[in-house]
Amino acid sequence: MAARANGDPTPPTGPPAGSKAEAMVCYTVNYAARLLGQAISHRLAALGVTTGQLPTLLALYATDGQTQSELARRTGVEQPTMAVNLRRMERDGLITRTPDPADARRALVHLTDQARAIRHDVQALRAGIDSEALTGFTPEEHTQLANLLDRLAHNLQQLTDHPDATS
Repeated sequence: MAARANGDPTPPTGPPAGSKAEAMVCYTVNYAARLLGQAISHRLAALGVTTGQLPTLLALYATDGQTQSELARRTGVEQPTMAVNLRRMERDGLITRTPDPADARRALVHLTDQARAIRHDVQALRAGIDSEALTGFTPEEHTQLANLLDRLAHNLQQLTDHPDATS
């Protein structure tokens, strides 16, 4: 972070309303998200997993044997995106698909032994990234940041759901 005009490297508590710095909040959040994604990506690559596969793996760790549509719903992605993701995960030896005994038109997605073998490492990686990213934060700051980001995400979801609405 650049030093302020007076040479103090400590960031100010917040920009004044309507200032140029206030407009930079979304840029900073986006930049932090990209850096977080890069940190996760590099560590997942060592496990043979991509960032895009992580939500599906986590959903399958929670409940193995889901359908493609269940996985798409749980991870918040569109069906075509999930189809591509599952093909790649199958190619990479992370999942298998078997016919659903209750409905032959569907397939159940199951973890392979390879995916189960890295479960602990994947889950430890998630916790470790959070811990490292929040180094120096007090528990109260961590809670405050989580609450603020939840509010930001909610506001942005409203913008996405209702793009023509005005404040």
